[in-house]
Amino acid sequence: MRAALSQYAVDIQMTPATLEALMASGYALSAFKAVQTTVNGAAPLLWYQTSRLLMTTSVTWQEQYQAYASTSQIIAHGMIRPNSTTDIGLGQTAQVGANGAMTATDGGTPAAISILNQASQPWTCGVSQVVENQTNPVCAVPLYGNMIDVIAPVEQVLLMLSAMSANTGTVIYQAYAPGVLIDLRGAAQRTVQFDINNGWSWDSGTWARSVASNTDLVPLLIQQ
Repeated sequence: MRAALSQYAVDIQMTPATLEALMASGYALSAFKAVQTTVNGAAPLLWYQTSRLLMTTSVTWQEQYQAYASTSQIIAHGMIRPNSTTDIGLGQTAQVGANGAMTATDGGTPAAISILNQASQPWTCGVSQVVENQTNPVCAVPLYGNMIDVIAPVEQVLLMLSAMSANTGTVIYQAYAPGVLIDLRGAAQRTVQFDINNGWSWDSGTWARSVASNTDLVPLLIQQ
């Protein structure tokens, strides 16, 4: 029997006054997901965005993954469009053929997703993860000919509220609003608060940290 998929959630609480101000200003909630890889040039992608804000807005996701290959270039504010995908689990390897077709096979680095290029053509590759019933790319990583990339999902999410709208899969190198980085390793659910003037807050736990506007997101979300 297949093991049940682990699920995670973050609840964002706000007052009626804050909610009203955010809605009047056209704000949206953005989410980014952390990974671990040693490949230089890897970039974080906008994983999820919604303008449907409530007094308690929830973001939920689960350990359900795809590997992808793309011809899109990794450039600031560029959009990564997967050309091929395959469902994959931790500890498996996605093999990319000369035409970009992908096949998931058993055997790989434990607790990580490996992507093996079987030809000399370079690709952009990465991992997608299910969030709010959507499978969206988390990161973009250069994949050179006949090389293998290893990407380990990390249960940390970065949340931001801002008036900037972007497509999921967009390369984002800098925080475009004050954010909060939330660690869910060892916990399936966290709760934070947002105030229109005072920003993000949470209890005294060390599982969250503030992220200032214009912060470089690569060290936070592409961990070595």
